[in-house]
Amino acid sequence: MASETASSNGGCTLTREELLGTTNLKAREWRHIDPKIWDDEIEAPDDEVDGTAATTYIARAIADYTDRPTADAELFGEFCQDFEGWTEAMFMRAHATYTRELKRILRFKGVYTGRVNMPPSEAVAKLLHKEDCPKWPDDQFQSTAFDERSAAYMLQQRRLLGRHTTGSVQPTNVGTASRAQSQTSARARDQDAEDQQTDVQDETRTRTQTGDTRRTSDSKVINLA
Repeated sequence: MASETASSNGGCTLTREELLGTTNLKAREWRHIDPKIWDDEIEAPDDEVDGTAATTYIARAIADYTDRPTADAELFGEFCQDFEGWTEAMFMRAHATYTRELKRILRFKGVYTGRVNMPPSEAVAKLLHKEDCPKWPDDQFQSTAFDERSAAYMLQQRRLLGRHTTGSVQPTNVGTASRAQSQTSARARDQDAEDQQTDVQDETRTRTQTGDTRRTSDSKVINLA
């Protein structure tokens, strides 16, 4: 099927497989596009746009977003330029599989498109009305699978790493505190032992001095006699 219809692009013949082979779109869905109009632009708004033309235009955007590393706010900007003037009705004219994949690839590349269960045509149409790239809610951000080339993926990994690091530091601190307490106790015991030894030495020294004094006194008495 892929070889039956081709698109002419700069002297090169592109088949459906060559146009969409790198995307997540299944081969059985490729029949909904027309490679002959792959490079055609679409004037918008036009709520009566031809369904195949709308599908093919969206397919081109999907292939472009899939193959290129563009992501996050930069991709949001490109999307707004590519679909400037498009309405929800125009997206609905395209095959549903393609609007669904358009929504998916945007999210995969770090662009938030609203709640997960929002209809694709509604989600991408509303996205066009945003002035800035929308921020992800924390719950969806942590559970979404992102392209490893996106800033969203890197931030997600840093958060996960920070969470693991925080969890591993706590036992280490407890262990350090325990060792410090043990060392303090040991030093206290050593100090007590030294104090006791000093007391014994002082007591022995006192007894010795007392004995010497007594012997001296006895000697004096004897001499006096």
